[in-house]
Amino acid sequence: MTNKGADRTSRIVAFQRQEDAEYSVRDFLTVVFKRKRLILSFFLTTVVVTTLATFLLPPTYESTASILVKKASAEVPLVPKESSQLIISQVTEEDLNSEMTILKSRQAIEDTLHGLGVDETWRREGLLGRARKSVAGLLGAPRLSYFDEMVLQLEKKIDVRPIRKSNVLEVRYRHTDPEWATRVVQGLTERYLARRAQVYQSPQAVAFFGDETRTAAVRLEKAEQALKSYSREAGVSVLGLVGDPQSLAAEKEAVLNRLAGFETQLGDARVQIQQQTERVSALDVQLTREPERLRSSLRLNQDPTTEELEKALVALQLKRDALVQDFTPDNRQVRDVDQQIRATQERLKAAEERVTSINRTEINKVNQDLKSLLLSAQTDLRGARARHDSLQAQVAIHRRALEELDQKGFITEGLRREARAAEDAYMLYQKKHEEARISAAMDQQKIVNVSIAQPAQRPLKPVGPRKALNLLLGLLLGAMGGLGLAFVSEYFDHSLTTGRDLEARVGIPLLGAIPDQGSLSRTS
Repeated sequence: MTNKGADRTSRIVAFQRQEDAEYSVRDFLTVVFKRKRLILSFFLTTVVVTTLATFLLPPTYESTASILVKKASAEVPLVPKESSQLIISQVTEEDLNSEMTILKSRQAIEDTLHGLGVDETWRREGLLGRARKSVAGLLGAPRLSYFDEMVLQLEKKIDVRPIRKSNVLEVRYRHTDPEWATRVVQGLTERYLARRAQVYQSPQAVAFFGDETRTAAVRLEKAEQALKSYSREAGVSVLGLVGDPQSLAAEKEAVLNRLAGFETQLGDARVQIQQQTERVSALDVQLTREPERLRSSLRLNQDPTTEELEKALVALQLKRDALVQDFTPDNRQVRDVDQQIRATQERLKAAEERVTSINRTEINKVNQDLKSLLLSAQTDLRGARARHDSLQAQVAIHRRALEELDQKGFITEGLRREARAAEDAYMLYQKKHEEARISAAMDQQKIVNVSIAQPAQRPLKPVGPRKALNLLLGLLLGAMGGLGLAFVSEYFDHSLTTGRDLEARVGIPLLGAIPDQGSLSRTS
């Protein structure tokens, strides 16, 4: 039951949504057919006005010129920056913006109009122009001369923009007269070159770099004198030429070679000490194992009893081994043999002690040799340690000498660096002084770092009005504007025209509708 109720509810909702969509389309079409005269009137009026304006307006011509901007010798930077030539190829966005500002400056436009001979006699005002000026005067606008009006007009209509990914500025001006448009662009580019030469002319740079050159010369002389004084005090050569024995590099190389030799010998001495120490330790261990005297292998008195007892002891042991194979250790015969063996061993021991007391001893030769070797090894060890201490002292001396040479090298290199910096600054300012002098001379001859890549030429065909585009826009504007005007009119119309309007206004559901007589006659 639950599933059936849910399906029924979903079908009702879907039907209501479909009915709402049908009502939305029906309402839209109702408004369109209801206001069709208004829509059609607005559409035709817009199309006619657009067509008349397109075909009746005079054609507009556009004159263009291209200006190439480059970094040339007319611009000498007032900073100590190295430059191997007078031309720097890179042009930044700030440079292009600066050129655009100069190009569209009021001074350049006024000079252009003066060059074209524009004055008050050029004024040609019709009825519409006089009416416009009268209205502007009533509104408090100042009365301008014809020349000032032309200046404002050119400032507004002249378009200067950079071409993307290039160092080229493009100048555009549109007018109904192609000759006038060409003359304006030509005159503006010519006045721009003259104006720019005046703006970038910098004769004071010559004096500036002259003063800096003299200051750099004094600094260079002081740096060279300080380097020579320290060289005499430290006893090193200033030039440091290859093969000079008094140069710091040669002396340091000699100390490094001697230090490397001493460090190598010191390493060998350490190895030798380790070897001799291990040798002494090994000889000490061997010496502890060898006694100083040994019993002699020769006897003065031979005791035959000892030999007989040894033979009897061997015979008894063999007998016991044979009995053990047949009897247990607790057997009487085995115990008797054991007693005989013990008695024989006691007698043999007493006999050996008696013989030992009368035997002689002799010096151990191995012990004597070990002592001799140990003494030699200890002597070599003391010599190796003495040599190691001497070499270690030499290494320390040469390292201190190397540190002193490094300190001298740091000081000398600092003085040399200061001297090189002073020399570089002197040479740079001297070069900049010459560049500034050349630049000033070039600026006086109006040689600048821009050139006219493409001069203004008389346009061959108009750029406006664009008839096809205007007609298309008129059609779109008429259609969209007519529909918009129809819906606005419908929004402000409060009359009841449909059943849904009546339901929304009264709040009572509509049960039926009776068409008018005209509708019935048309349907029949």
